[in-house]
Amino acid sequence: MKYPLAYGYSLVGIVTRCADDVADADDIIGKMVFTFSPHSSHVIVDRNSVQLVPEGIRAEDAIFMPSVETALSLTHDANVRVGENIAVYGQGLIGLLVNAILSRQQMNLSSGNFGSITVFDTIGDRLAMASTMGASQALMPVEASKAGPFDVAIEVSGNFRALQSAIDSTRNGGRVIVGSWYGNAESPLKLGIDFHRSHKTIKTSQVSTIPAELSTLWSKDRRFALTWDLVHLLKPSTLISKKLTLGEAQEAYELLDKGNEIVVVFTYE
Repeated sequence: MKYPLAYGYSLVGIVTRCADDVADADDIIGKMVFTFSPHSSHVIVDRNSVQLVPEGIRAEDAIFMPSVETALSLTHDANVRVGENIAVYGQGLIGLLVNAILSRQQMNLSSGNFGSITVFDTIGDRLAMASTMGASQALMPVEASKAGPFDVAIEVSGNFRALQSAIDSTRNGGRVIVGSWYGNAESPLKLGIDFHRSHKTIKTSQVSTIPAELSTLWSKDRRFALTWDLVHLLKPSTLISKKLTLGEAQEAYELLDKGNEIVVVFTYE
């Protein structure tokens, strides 16, 4: 990586100027667009890297498009069936959005007759938000062994101890979906005789490409279209807990690292 590092990949703004060779320049100038670009007040990008934000979606919601797509990709990889009980480990931004998407698929959550969504986190504010997003129950990790077993566990906490809990709390034959990235740290797991005999599946999930088993049905364009529909439906801007300027980026990252905020966004007004 080079210094200074341009960080981020979710930018929403208004098109102010186009090159002479942009065929639809008259149609997009003045329109709100999304681009996978670093945090910046101004940016120059290729036309094919710009997505028009659909009508009816506010800028504050549009910035969540990459996160909603990630959550959608995780739910696709989990392949949840009606009646299955699901655990989501980690209720940061991605975990909350996974919870929200899954809750739209489930019915009669309180009874568990058509499946349930149990979420885990160590931060009380996140658990409270998870309940408003549709979770059947929002618990501390120490309660996982009593809350299970689960048919599917989705791990998005970034903590390998949560991955161990997800494996242990998933019933035999169940599925564990790993969306976390643990960096370069070693992630010791206990995979002894009980795991060996369990026929559990551990599957990694990453949003950059369409998984091979879905590639005949889904393309990135199709998933983008559904993602925008979900952005419109979920209105994820309700998760924003603080707005700061780009000059306050250090404060933003420290607040998030300490768990003091759920979502921080940068504004350029």
